[in-house]
Order: sequence, then structure tokens, then C-alpha cells
Amino acid sequence: AGTADNGGFTLNSEWNQFFISNKTEFNLGDDTTVDNVAQRAYDYVSGLKDGKTQVVPFAKKASDWAKTQTGLTIKTESAAKIAVDGKYTATFTDLAYGSYLVSPKAGSTDTSDKRGTDAILLNVLNSTAVEQDLKSTYPTIQKTVKNGTDDKKHNSVEIGDTVDFKLASTVPDMTEYTNGYTFKFTDTLSKGLTLNGTAEGGTFAPTVKIGDTTLTKDLDYTATYTTDSDTGKTALEVNMMNFKNLHQNDAGKAITVEYSATLNKDAEVGSTGNQNDAKIEYSNDPASNGTGTTKEDKTYTYTFNFDIEKVNAVDHNDKLKGAQFELQRENGTKINLVKVSDGVFRPAKGTETVADDKTVVTDNNGKLQFTGLKEGTYKVKEIKAPTGYNLLKDPITVTISATYDENTGILESWKVNNANAQGTTVPVITVENNKGVTLPETGGMGTVLFTVFGVAI
Repeated sequence: AGTADNGGFTLNSEWNQFFISNKTEFNLGDDTTVDNVAQRAYDYVSGLKDGKTQVVPFAKKASDWAKTQTGLTIKTESAAKIAVDGKYTATFTDLAYGSYLVSPKAGSTDTSDKRGTDAILLNVLNSTAVEQDLKSTYPTIQKTVKNGTDDKKHNSVEIGDTVDFKLASTVPDMTEYTNGYTFKFTDTLSKGLTLNGTAEGGTFAPTVKIGDTTLTKDLDYTATYTTDSDTGKTALEVNMMNFKNLHQNDAGKAITVEYSATLNKDAEVGSTGNQNDAKIEYSNDPASNGTGTTKEDKTYTYTFNFDIEKVNAVDHNDKLKGAQFELQRENGTKINLVKVSDGVFRPAKGTETVADDKTVVTDNNGKLQFTGLKEGTYKVKEIKAPTGYNLLKDPITVTISATYDENTGILESWKVNNANAQGTTVPVITVENNKGVTLPETGGMGTVLFTVFGVAI
């Protein structure tokens, strides 16, 4: 604790034992007790002059001790998630005057000269903000999903499509870790994603690389998964084996894990998206074999839907059932469909049983839904009009578009043509039909003339 500007300090009693137990190393004197430790501790700390050889080692030792204690007053602040000029900033406010020990919650893994400091001492003697860089290197993880040819935080696909994921980090410097080094990727797939490449025994087959070198499963790493029967989520683990001995010389190189999943029938449709979380567990203390965990990094995979609502052109309250439609790609290619439920269809994939075209019709409320669609342009072609109504001459063009936060991958908004999606409400495309006269087919010139005459009227 301290007083403003004059630099007077008293030692918080919680720290008495730290200095007493280190009285020999700190040259405090063998007769150091709780009665005199405060002044001796102040004299010792204030006498530390050289930052690299004196202050930093002391701060690191104090930090390591503090993390083992339960009675200390500790204030925690999270650093900003996005770096500015390569820096992540944590701000502490409402501090009493005094000297503070500041350190990351999990220690650095870079034991090279680039390591910098694991802990620092800061003096707060007045109301002027104190700013200090704490330079240290820690494992981080970046998770991306393939979006076209790019690696991004989001993508949109159709149910049944393959989704390609990548986890990326850097091989740490493991020089001081004489008892081995833990480096384990963990990843959680939502219930709407089915892991590909699985085998008996709960294993799967990712592609793991350090630099351009592809590593060998069960020699360099293990790859396992489990699926929770209650939540439907799948937890993946890629655990590096004998990491220090095999890859110490690869420190600083990129390490990547690539695998794929399939968007399945349980996928969230619309704004919620299908979230995927990844992190790394890593060694952070050569002495204790302790581990730390990176912040989770996430990606989001989206799929969309829309309703066709068939109505009488004169009276929109008159909903028209029995209109048969065909869903097409933008180029007019027919999309085979699978029935999800009554009045709801999605694109068929692989060997799935294709729905009978005659069942793709509007229900009693004039509704027909197409779901499990990615962003893009589609065509909806009327194959058969409701009884007593004219068939639409041209297909209806339907465009699904969305906007995202490119930093997080979170969907900001989406719409179908001009119909904005609101929450879980499905966008609706209203299709009008006009009543007409069904003419008998008599064949020959009489039919042609009669038809032309009918059109002229």
C-alpha cells in the first residue's frame, strides 16, 4: 500500500510470508520476522535497479508464489480480444495508491530472447494513468472455415454439404520444459455438424501439418472424438505426442489441423447459425508441469430457408392450395428435393430418396417451404397451377443474401429478395395467381386458332 506522490509504502500483511520465506535469497537477514519484514521488504524492492536481471526475475518469482495463494487480493481484467498495433490492452481502474504486481493469468511459453517479461511491478502514486507494456509470447489459436476459396469466420452451405475447417497456431519454444510439453487442440462441433472421416474406437483422420510437412497420426499425434447423447455436440481432440522431443527444432513454425464435417438435418436454420468452438491446452510452467488454455476461437456455418405463399391476385386472403413448384439453380437446373416434413423440402444429397414432384405443392394455407439453402440465387418454377387458375409464365427469381461481422463471423442480417428475416420468422415470397379458363384440347388448327383468339381477347 502507498500514499500519494510521497512514495511512502507499507507492506500488505498477506505478503509477509513471501518475503520471510525468501529472506536468505533476498538478503533480508536471518532475524527477519513479521515485526520487521515490512521495512526490509521495501528496502529490497526499492533497491532493484536493473529491469532484466533484477526486477523481472523478482516479479516472476512473486507472481509464481501469488498464484499458489488463496488469501491474496487479486483483481482480474480481460485483455481486448482484438489487437491494436500488435498489442492487447487490459485496463485496471479504481486502484488504491501503491505498488502492484501484474502478470498474465497463464504463463508465457516462449523461452527465447523474445520472451520478454512474465510479470512486472507498477507504482501507482497519483491519479495519472500508468501505462506499461508486458511483453510475452503465448500460444493462440485461429479457427477458420472455408468460404469459397477463402478461409473466413463464417460460411453458408446447404444441408448435406461438406464444411472444411482449419485450426492454426505456432509451435512454441519448449527449451526449458525438461519434463515434456502439452499441446492439445480441442474443438466442439454443434449438433448440426457431423464429423467426417471417423473410424471405430472414436478416432478420426484430420490432416496435421507443421510448416509444409504432414505429420503422422499415432506417431506425432492422436485424434479422438466423442458425441454427447444429450446435446448432440461432438468434442474433438488432437493431442500432440512427444511434442518436445519430436518438434523442439520446429519452434516458430505454423502448425495446422484440417478436417471436415457435414451440415446435417439437425442444423440450425437462419440467424442462430451452427457454432464451432476451438482452443488449445498448453504447458505454461516448466517447474510444475502446469497448463494454460487459449481463448476460444469460433466459426459459424449458416443455412437458410424461405416460404412460398400462393394467393389469389385479387384477394390475398384467399390462400391457394395445390400449386406444384420446382426449385432450380440460377441457371435453370432442377434441384432434386427431400421431404423434411409436410410442406417442407430441402435439396437432396448423394443417395437420398428424392421426393415425388407431385408432393411439392402448397398446403391448405397456400404455403410451401424450401429449407437448408446457402446464400445465392434460385428460381422457383410453377409446374401446375391451382385448379381454375392460370399457370405462371416465368419462374420466380429468389435471392438469399446476408451480411456478417467479418471479425467474429456472426450474422448481422439476412433477407430473401426484399423480405427481411426477423428472429425465427421465415421470410415469405408471395406469389399471385390469376383466375383463368381451362380450354379443352381438340387438336388441329381449331385448337391453335381458338387459343390465339382466346389470348387476343
